[in-house]
Amino acid sequence: MPSVDVAKLLAEDSVEQEMGLPFRFGFPHEVNLDLNNSGVWETLDDGSRVWRLGIRCPGAFSVNLVYGDFQLPPGARLHLYSQGRDMLLGAFTEQNNKEHNKFATSPIKGETTILEYYLPPGTTEPGRISITHVVHGYKPVFFKPGNLDKLLDFGDAGECNINVNCPEGLEWGDEIRSVALITLDFGARLCSGALVNNVRQDATPYFLTANHCLWGDVETWVITFNYESPTCENIDGPLWMSVAGTTLRANYSYSDFALLELSEQPPDSYNVFYAGWSVVDEPASSTVGISHPSGDIKKIAINDDPVRSTGPFGTVGDSHWEVDNWELGTTEPGSSGSPLINWEHLIVGQLHGGTASCTVIEPDYYGKLSASWDFGGTPDSRLRDWLDPDNTGTLVLPGLGATTPRVNFVASATMIWPPETVDFSTFFPPEGGQWSWDFGDGEAALVKEPSHTYETAGVFDVHAEVLWEGEIYSKTREAYIYAMGDTIVAKNLQVETGS
Repeated sequence: MPSVDVAKLLAEDSVEQEMGLPFRFGFPHEVNLDLNNSGVWETLDDGSRVWRLGIRCPGAFSVNLVYGDFQLPPGARLHLYSQGRDMLLGAFTEQNNKEHNKFATSPIKGETTILEYYLPPGTTEPGRISITHVVHGYKPVFFKPGNLDKLLDFGDAGECNINVNCPEGLEWGDEIRSVALITLDFGARLCSGALVNNVRQDATPYFLTANHCLWGDVETWVITFNYESPTCENIDGPLWMSVAGTTLRANYSYSDFALLELSEQPPDSYNVFYAGWSVVDEPASSTVGISHPSGDIKKIAINDDPVRSTGPFGTVGDSHWEVDNWELGTTEPGSSGSPLINWEHLIVGQLHGGTASCTVIEPDYYGKLSASWDFGGTPDSRLRDWLDPDNTGTLVLPGLGATTPRVNFVASATMIWPPETVDFSTFFPPEGGQWSWDFGDGEAALVKEPSHTYETAGVFDVHAEVLWEGEIYSKTREAYIYAMGDTIVAKNLQVETGS
């Protein structure tokens, strides 16, 4: 491939970052390389055939490919590997064929990528492999030559970022498994996003990200799961757990959301999680962000303060949640589209943008799921039709694929005027168990999903626990029910005006 002007590209990136565009790491060369006009064919002794093509991008940190036509016959196998044969992708087979005949593969480290395509004996149709874009990785996002065996940062993420397998991430293991890195814009840009559950809980692979990440052909996007360090140290993560190809289902600029459907369910070996969500328009008391800042291995950020309802980037409106600052970790370019998760382990928004970094303590802004739910008014501009296809009216949904039981619950109302009855719904994957409740006002219950009438004003903690298979699991939500009276109203107003 021709050389690229790295200095010019970096200067353009500085301008793009100010504009809030998706993080760019590579330059896409437009090409026309296929089985007929490129590479070398070899016939082996048993009658099988092998096609090899080497592609070199001088000075590149990585090379990845986008295919405009990709169809493999039964028995055919495609592998990609680095020149030193220390990195391998594949085999790709007929199972990777898409109805739209497009495809993309993840970055291979170094400046040279080699394709090796095998056809078994007796194959009459060679299939189709046509490469339209070769992406020259001019930033060391995924690989740093000479440092791959050392405990170094594998991207450009700031030093304050926290790897997801550090102690700070232990409570969020399920949600971490839902978050993935997106390669978009003909393989040259990066965003983040998350698998989300739907009310049918049928593992339809819906994937939430930001509207402003919709660059290039979504049918050639690559979604990479589990790109993370296996420990708290900065150790490189795997890039092979990917799904190529998505379909856009809905998007809208008002809350900057995009919902896509992956071309296939991630295999069981990826061990993914379909995250739960809440479209109740109530500010979370604290939040967590999980993303790939600057395209780096997966990181976690923690905000201990309540979010604030606002417009995008602090403007007038109520389409976004503002995170005033991160107490631990941060976001960066490349984090766009990543989920904002409340302390009940439910997604409440996706990252639109902001100026937060390790050196700049400024707000981030997330488009609200509550605004994305129905604001657009049509199936292609709202979430409701996809995440609740049977129109059940569900507003809060737990995740699917949890690895550990977790008690959680939600009230039908949290600000009430006594006497008023509140219904409690529970989230706990297994059936059965012995339940007990403490409603904070001296009353209790022993059923799974109780209704309770608060008779007096006050601010009440609610505690639930369940005995299941010999283990006790519990959840306490402090100051959860505001039963309003004159003094409670005055207290609440004082909190609001002082925030």
